[in-house]
Amino acid sequence: MRRLKKYLIVIFVVMGISPLIGQNRMYLPFQRQTNIPLQNNLDTLGSNFHPDIYPYQTQDVDSSQWFRQVYKSEFFSDKFLLDLTLNKKSEEYPLKLSVSPIGEFLTGFESGRDAKTFMQTGFGLNFSAMLGKTLDVNINWMESHSSFPSFVESFIFNQKVVPGQGWGSPTDRGYYYKNSNGYISYSPGKYFNFTVGRGKNKFGDGYRSLLLSDAGNNYNYFRIVTNIWKFKYVNLYAQMDDIYNVPGAPGLTNKKYSTAHYLSINIKRRWSIGLFESIQWMGQDSVVDRGFDPYYLNPIIFLRPVEFSLGSADNALMGLNVGFKATNEIKLYGQLLLDEFLLSEIRAGNGWWGNKYGTQIGVKYYNAFHVDRLTLQAEFNRVRPYTYSHRSAGQAYGNYNQPLAHPSGANFNEGVFIASYFVNKFYVELKSTYLMQGVDVDSVSYGANIFKSYDQRPDDYGNEVGQGVKRTLTTFNLKASYLLSAKANIRVEANLSGYNEVVGSKENNIFWARIGIRTGIFNENWDF
Repeated sequence: MRRLKKYLIVIFVVMGISPLIGQNRMYLPFQRQTNIPLQNNLDTLGSNFHPDIYPYQTQDVDSSQWFRQVYKSEFFSDKFLLDLTLNKKSEEYPLKLSVSPIGEFLTGFESGRDAKTFMQTGFGLNFSAMLGKTLDVNINWMESHSSFPSFVESFIFNQKVVPGQGWGSPTDRGYYYKNSNGYISYSPGKYFNFTVGRGKNKFGDGYRSLLLSDAGNNYNYFRIVTNIWKFKYVNLYAQMDDIYNVPGAPGLTNKKYSTAHYLSINIKRRWSIGLFESIQWMGQDSVVDRGFDPYYLNPIIFLRPVEFSLGSADNALMGLNVGFKATNEIKLYGQLLLDEFLLSEIRAGNGWWGNKYGTQIGVKYYNAFHVDRLTLQAEFNRVRPYTYSHRSAGQAYGNYNQPLAHPSGANFNEGVFIASYFVNKFYVELKSTYLMQGVDVDSVSYGANIFKSYDQRPDDYGNEVGQGVKRTLTTFNLKASYLLSAKANIRVEANLSGYNEVVGSKENNIFWARIGIRTGIFNENWDF
């Protein structure tokens, strides 16, 4: 407890340094429609932009021509519910407050075996505030009653959660669910930012992240960002929920906690390296109520040695993100995720179950074939069986019945192709994915479901990617959107999509289309 108090004192002292020299660092919408144009503008040779750390803040992207044209004038406009200046010792503290409605109304149809129509509806409020140049607040709350394409509803029925949004309660109109997210962000100077929030984070250059992605549900977090020269360092402390086979959920959940460190370094003009480590543990086990373990508050030390020193069985991961800019237009990237492994067993090549790791390799082609604002992306992901899993579901690398990394879990090979094009507020994207995965049989775990105990494996050796019942998934999605309001992030959106899944001898082939209007708060990931 003394060590915990010491760390908290240091944090609050740093937060109090030079409060008048900071600047607003509002978070941008966590959507590809925003992120891709920014990367197209900023991910260039010699740039100190860090595209692998999400979400982006306004200070990170201020040099982007697209951001200045589309977002900046509205983000900092004077159209506020309250706009006044507070004086303190002759210094000015501008205070701006705004409240605006948010929501979505989309309607669509599905063809195929279960042809039907569906409708997504939601309504809520957004509260925003800025105090001086140091404090930013943004809070969203939305309640929804929605129906979905049949494959999405099948996922909700089995997992009890709407992908990326939380618990789904069945109603006569489909499912009822709530989404709350937001943050209080404090920037005492140009080098530091402190954020308390509920939402998502992501590390990596790819469409997928094998380290930490935004595909799952929101969680509570405290985030410290240090940005000095070519270094950007993130400390992320989070509280999450285990609901896998938990009686009484969602009212009752098993609390779990996580600490992650991510250091991104831009090396000269072409290379970037990201070093990642994370550890996750249950708040309460059969012996003691641990809560948030103060040993993991240390913002500098590597977590794996700390875990060993505690003699614990907490779930620790380490990873590497690498980017190489061959030219201003072409960027190669990749990831390596290590859960557990023994070098001797890897050399033996005998498929030992404990060699748990994932790899990613990809390429982005900005302004492809000399077409301004066209971005092409190709990516391959491979994750071995039992990666991210643990002896108990509460220790698995997941939150609220969804993985924290790749949404398909483990035991798969995947290919992704994406073409994106934007002009000012207009964005269009064509995306196609192909996944080959081995899924589980009854109580036996072949390594796909990260929430199943790895003690349920049938064999210690001979484990290979794709073992179990073969599952293939092919998807395509053509999406077009137009930004009606940058300040409220309201978009008109249309989708044409295909979904083909084969599990064993069963096939599900669906075409669906949708059109409507929505407030953009999160990415919608249904391709897993």
